[in-house]
Amino acid sequence: MRFHIIHIIPLDRKPKRREGLFKGVYEALDQNHIVILFPEGSRGEPEQVARLKSGIFYLLKERPDVPIYPVFMHGLGKSLPKGERVFVPFFCDVFIGEPFTWIDSKREFMKKLEEKMNGLAAEGSFPKWDY
Repeated sequence: MRFHIIHIIPLDRKPKRREGLFKGVYEALDQNHIVILFPEGSRGEPEQVARLKSGIFYLLKERPDVPIYPVFMHGLGKSLPKGERVFVPFFCDVFIGEPFTWIDSKREFMKKLEEKMNGLAAEGSFPKWDY
């Protein structure tokens, strides 16, 4: 099933087969569309960075020349709280890093992605999160 609301490409988190898992994403990339991925998977605790998942490594293995722009967003815990489906009007800080490309080592790729995300997070000066 494919949604046409803001062109969301749903991914089955527990597929029976891996073949075709990223089909919609590959189609979008092949048409030079911008694809936004959240490497943490689903939303967790507000303003707590969760462990990055390696799906992005496997996705880009088939498209190693696609540039990856790391983006760190702070404040989404208020503007899109977990369990909500509608944005709440709050300000969010967005930091966009320099692009890089896929590395043929899962460990090195994930390390580089994590370093870039941590570097972007360090650029902000955020007050303590109040629930």
